[in-house]
Amino acid sequence: MDSEPLTPDLTLLEVLSRWRQTEAVFRRFDAQAGVCLLCQALFDTLAEAARKYHLDLERLLAELQAVVSAKKEGGTEGFPAPPEGQSSGG
Repeated sequence: MDSEPLTPDLTLLEVLSRWRQTEAVFRRFDAQAGVCLLCQALFDTLAEAARKYHLDLERLLAELQAVVSAKKEGGTEGFPAPPEGQSSGG
């Protein structure tokens, strides 16, 4: 599922369900939007939400892609891998 591209025509719900770690990115854009994006725009596409809430679509896509790529490179659920010699378990 992670192999599908991140595109402006995906809804926020689709992005969030495919890449859970993107929630933090949406939360960072809440203040600029003036609303909770995941509450008010969950069924909007990224492009629609950017237009509706005056967000920089290119920046939003870049930040989302960065988190998605970080997970593919070894992080877990949007969090970086633990430093060498430390376990991630408790």
